[in-house]
Amino acid sequence: MGRLAEWRRIARAHPAVTDALLAAGLFVASLLPVNPPGAPLSLAAVLLAAIGSGALAVRRRHPLPVLALTTVSVVLAQLAGVARGPMVLTVAIAAYTVASRAERRTAAVAGLVGALAVGAAAIATLGVSGLDPAVVVLLLWFGVAVAFGDAVRSRRAYVAVLAERARRAEQTVRPEETGAPTDPAPSLNRLDALVEGFSTGQPVRWTVAGQPRPLPTEVDVAAYRIIQESLTNAHRHAPGAAVAVRLRYDPDGVAIEVRDVGAETSPSPGPSAGLGLLGMRERVEAVGGTFTAGPRPDGGWSVRAELPAAEEQAE
Repeated sequence: MGRLAEWRRIARAHPAVTDALLAAGLFVASLLPVNPPGAPLSLAAVLLAAIGSGALAVRRRHPLPVLALTTVSVVLAQLAGVARGPMVLTVAIAAYTVASRAERRTAAVAGLVGALAVGAAAIATLGVSGLDPAVVVLLLWFGVAVAFGDAVRSRRAYVAVLAERARRAEQTVRPEETGAPTDPAPSLNRLDALVEGFSTGQPVRWTVAGQPRPLPTEVDVAAYRIIQESLTNAHRHAPGAAVAVRLRYDPDGVAIEVRDVGAETSPSPGPSAGLGLLGMRERVEAVGGTFTAGPRPDGGWSVRAELPAAEEQAE
């Protein structure tokens, strides 16, 4: 099971290489005789096997043309009496690829045409009826390949739906970005409740300088979210470390500083840390402010933001 999982991981990471190896393997296998054993190998058999198998190297990029090419090569090999080994598998794999990537109707029609073409050639070559077991098994191979490919396509679509739902759910963790109303609205008037919520398990000290006053809505929300995101980052990357929040009201706006003393064994920052800083910077610049963030000389991390909001701008 471990080797199978590793092979699947490699196949997903390098699909072009996987398809090239598949094409090479089937080319070699297609040169093996079915009956009689040890029959001489003809140039026509080599060329048709190379065309049919080689087409599979680009099956993901051009599924329908590859199905057509493999079908033609196998039919010609059957009619010429040079079909050797599992050449027919190239058509089944191509039909699977179409079913896994095209809409269901297209896949069904393409798979049916390929199956009928190969089946008719087999009937003409072997001189048997359409109900001969060899022909029936051949057609069943195509049916299984198309059905399996359709199942893969359906699962891929289902996973995509789940991913979209997860993305939408994540946007509702950020309701202000979706325009959805929140209750209560983010505001510096609720700074005490915000800090109290983060104080469990992590000491947070906050101070306010200057004369608090109403701010323009966009500035008020931006200031609240910056403090909230900064406290979140401190909780994630410096758990248990003391955090200081400073808010200063000036005649021209507000200044924010959030800093922590760092943790002795803080977790390694993940991608969310960079996204959080980017989001804060975008918020600040959206209201015409300035933003800086980075490590402190004596350890820990510091976030600073200055948001313009003259007293006459208050709403």
